[in-house]
Amino acid sequence: MITGRWRTLSLAFLLLLTGNAAAQDSSYKDGGMLFTFGAGYEYMPDAYTSKGVAIDVSARYYTSERMFWEINGHWGMHDGDKEVMQKTRPCTIHDERNCLLAAVGPGYEIFQTENRLFDVYVKALVGYGVRKSDYDNYEIVSDVDDSGSYTEYGKVTLGCKDTHKGLAAVFGTGLDMRYKRWTLSPSVNFIYVGRKWDISPILSIGYFY
Repeated sequence: MITGRWRTLSLAFLLLLTGNAAAQDSSYKDGGMLFTFGAGYEYMPDAYTSKGVAIDVSARYYTSERMFWEINGHWGMHDGDKEVMQKTRPCTIHDERNCLLAAVGPGYEIFQTENRLFDVYVKALVGYGVRKSDYDNYEIVSDVDDSGSYTEYGKVTLGCKDTHKGLAAVFGTGLDMRYKRWTLSPSVNFIYVGRKWDISPILSIGYFY
């Protein structure tokens, strides 16, 4: 009789522990940290070509079920060549650009499923950034010869360098897909650094700690 009671109490205790563990696991995001690492594409509107790459790292701290604060580090790079005509002859000009920033700010999950497997978030971050450009300048110029003939051709100026430091900002939206403590997050970020705007789609992998 005593053995049977102990078995019943033991079973009830195990069920209680399992229930508590499940409840804790379902709410692990409350006040938790999410660390992410992502890579993607950097679109720089003023670049000569579309050869852009981006690396993104971040840490989120959740203050509630939906509200969080994020620290973000971002590096975007473009390195490409462009074929132009120089006095009717082909000429290659080089274009290399880098932007680096660190920013912090709030974010909010505007949509969240009941089981917390999916959410859509927005964020607005501010910080400090640097944009460096090293490129060959190319412009259309005209010339009139002694006979009065008018000709247009390209003029290449080598070794143009430009650096801007100062305010940086990130405005982004994304989707988190969760499996236990892991996340997969596609996102799009609008990035302001060095007095210019970039667009960067990113795919990140994250882990809740």
